[in-house]
Amino acid sequence: MLRSLLLAAVVSTAHAADWPQDTSDLKADPKAQYGTLENGVRYVILPHDEPPGRASIRLYMDVGSLMEQDDQQGMAHYLEHMAFNGSRHFKGGEMVEYFQRLGMGFGADTNAHTSFKETVYMLELPKVEPKYIAEGLQLFRDDLDGMLLNESEIDKERGIILSEKLSRDSIEYRTMMAGYKFAMPESILPDRMPIGTEEMIKTMKRPRFADFYEKYYTPKRAVIVAVGDFKDTEAVKAEIKKQFADAKPKHGEAEEPNLGKVTSGYGIIAKLHTEMQAEALTLSVEIPRPAKNKPDNAATRREKTIRDLADMMINQRLSKLSKAEGAPFMGAESYSYEYLEFVSVNGIQAQCDPKNWKATLTLLETELRRAIEHGFTEAEFEEAKATILKGAKLRADQADSRKSRDLASGLVTILASKKVFTHPADDLARISTVLAGLKEEDSHAALVADWKGDDVQIFLGGNLKLEGDASKQIIETFKASRAKPVAAPVKEETAAFAYTEFGPAGKVASRSEAKDLEISQAVFENNVRFNFKHTEFEKGTIRVLINFGGGKLSTPTDKPGIIPFAQSTFQMGGLEKHGVDDIRRIFASRTVGSDFAIGDEAFLLSGRTTPADLEAQLQLLTAYLVAPGYREEAARQFEKNLDPLYTQLQHTAEGVMNNDVVSFMHSGDARWGFPKIEELRKRTLAELKAWLTPALTQDYLEVTVLGDVDAETALNAVAKTLGALPKRAEKKPAYEKERMVAFPKPEASKTFPFDTEIPKAIATVYWPTTDMLNIKRTRRLTVLGSILDDRLRIKVREELGDTYSPACYHVANDTFTGYGYMTTMIECKPELAVSLTKLVTEIADKLSGGPITDDEFDRAIKPMLAQLEQMRRDNRYWSMNVLRCAQEHPERLDWARSFVSDFSGIKKEELEALAKEYLGAKRAVSADIIPIEKKQ
Repeated sequence: MLRSLLLAAVVSTAHAADWPQDTSDLKADPKAQYGTLENGVRYVILPHDEPPGRASIRLYMDVGSLMEQDDQQGMAHYLEHMAFNGSRHFKGGEMVEYFQRLGMGFGADTNAHTSFKETVYMLELPKVEPKYIAEGLQLFRDDLDGMLLNESEIDKERGIILSEKLSRDSIEYRTMMAGYKFAMPESILPDRMPIGTEEMIKTMKRPRFADFYEKYYTPKRAVIVAVGDFKDTEAVKAEIKKQFADAKPKHGEAEEPNLGKVTSGYGIIAKLHTEMQAEALTLSVEIPRPAKNKPDNAATRREKTIRDLADMMINQRLSKLSKAEGAPFMGAESYSYEYLEFVSVNGIQAQCDPKNWKATLTLLETELRRAIEHGFTEAEFEEAKATILKGAKLRADQADSRKSRDLASGLVTILASKKVFTHPADDLARISTVLAGLKEEDSHAALVADWKGDDVQIFLGGNLKLEGDASKQIIETFKASRAKPVAAPVKEETAAFAYTEFGPAGKVASRSEAKDLEISQAVFENNVRFNFKHTEFEKGTIRVLINFGGGKLSTPTDKPGIIPFAQSTFQMGGLEKHGVDDIRRIFASRTVGSDFAIGDEAFLLSGRTTPADLEAQLQLLTAYLVAPGYREEAARQFEKNLDPLYTQLQHTAEGVMNNDVVSFMHSGDARWGFPKIEELRKRTLAELKAWLTPALTQDYLEVTVLGDVDAETALNAVAKTLGALPKRAEKKPAYEKERMVAFPKPEASKTFPFDTEIPKAIATVYWPTTDMLNIKRTRRLTVLGSILDDRLRIKVREELGDTYSPACYHVANDTFTGYGYMTTMIECKPELAVSLTKLVTEIADKLSGGPITDDEFDRAIKPMLAQLEQMRRDNRYWSMNVLRCAQEHPERLDWARSFVSDFSGIKKEELEALAKEYLGAKRAVSADIIPIEKKQ
């Protein structure tokens, strides 16, 4: 169960006077420049020009919830919030607005997070000019020792933090907490969740804030990380020294907290935590031990690689077993990790229907023991090695095109865990050498060593009730499984891929070029259309997208639920000659992928690959067109996940939103939302095959190839695969009737009650707009959405403190005629939903009738303009917004041409006119999702 915690909190443990590489045989990335001021403040500067002209800076504080006393639970996270509510240079409530005026959006460019032993403040600078660097570092200095901590601001923030706590509450969170307390009964960790307790959030007073702040926010706990297009790193160093050199601790250095101990000597123990509204039952078998805390060096990384290989090989088996007929579980995984320099965990877990708990626990025990007693096969080992090597090579190839934002955050994580920040090219060389010298016996020995011992924790959490002594029943089931002999794994051979020849290479019938956009297009004689753009935004990476058929437009009206059925089963059905696990093994050494989606106007097959594997990638995707497997194992997996799916749809606010409200906003059109579970159970692979076969074999098709490859190479690879297929349709049907979707009328506004144990509601309001074909109007509605979003932030979050994160945005559709909307969503207490809906409607109505100030226009448009060039340096923008179906929609090329200039030319008066047209109270449609009140 501790595995859940790893996913729920950020690892952070650094607090040292030196750098990890100082005592390691690993070489740090040579570009990174390290330094320490006399007062102990440390910094890392990494020159990096992707994206050009920008920088990402971080203040990492070695401070988190583990430092709190019992009467301070939630303090570290609360302090993170207070950094935005008044400091030496920024008045309370003005910091967000100040940075918006510089082109930094709240949340996207100015943000922070807190975990057990770290608090990280983040800024994305739109420029690397000295003014911006100075302003950012000045704010970080304020974070270190300049927070004002005014009592009035502390009190104002209580509601926001309570709302954030509410937003995190879920059945899964409660189950995780129960598992955590079971696993770590003699540690303070279960009582130091970063969000804190409701009582402490409501009652903590300023003296306790000041005490914690002055005790732990000291120079020696601070690390500045700056990654960006710095032409003069000495100037950055000088600014760091200017801002931080005179910082001093007020009370010396505090000791590290005593985390307690990892319990041992208990033998086999078990616990059942029941949550009847859980989606499924989660079972885990774990051995927690004290962490070894080995230093980061080549030997330690080698050991981890060996152990990771063992988990990967067990997971190969579990993946295959989950698809077998009669398999009792939905999914499972083996894992091992160290956490917080405190605990080392080896574990295996699975999710299942509660009625299958005994069979699933038996299977976990059996498969783990099979690996421990008999080891692994050569095929399993080769697949796992190839997967690790492939990942290392991809990271090395893409090193220069990593984004500064990702590098900065990654650097913080690495430093916080006391690891050396190595370069991916050096990692590749080291990993290649390590893997070349390993045998499957090495991983087997590591697994055996880690699972030695008499202590075992078995935790079951979810929708299971047991009469009598649950722990006894669980332990008896586990011991009964242990008593049975287990056979060695069956040896398997890795097959060759069966789909490499599709006929004579296709011939190009016509070619064209949009030189200003550096886009090439072609049409093959079989009517396959080819769109191409060379970019180096992701070095060594190529994206391939195949759009074909009509997608949602072609949905059969007499098969409710066929869309979610198809989304879940088509790819899982594999190919006629290979199941999905076979495909994974066949391509273990190659970088290929396959994803299937049902878009509004087309089906989509896509994958990411490398220049060396482009042909293999196209072979795989083409194989899904000509020989889809429709294997029964896919239908079985779908059936097993139905009950968990509908539990979520019926008993969580998010589920009601994704089903009932989405359906309502499309006037009950069956293409959105889910039918009754009984209806969805009727869907079959035969129905799916009948629907998809025309699209797969003959309908209109466009392929996009985008990335680090030249046009001729890409064209030739397409010619040998898609170009070799039988002739496709020359154009799509008009689908005029199918493009019509009705938006509900304002008088149709309604409340969606639902049964839940989690006291959380969502207040939503929608205003119908129109489709995106008038791109100028669509762009202006996007900016208008930012203005409304900011007004909601100021009123609902900052002034009232009623929610943690109100959201507003505009959605425009390019498929369904006239369909689009502005929407707001606010997570809140159930008793606030109706009043917040009324307030949001009033705020939007006021926006529709009154002026937009110059300042709020600037604060909306400047962050957006700062993002435009970054979007144009992102392959996702070009693949999904421009090249996707670009021959069916040639206007998308014109939209790309005007992208920056049109946004830059937006006038405030245009937004005021759109607000008047669309945001009046009489046009608002509300859909409040409110839990049914429990009878006392």
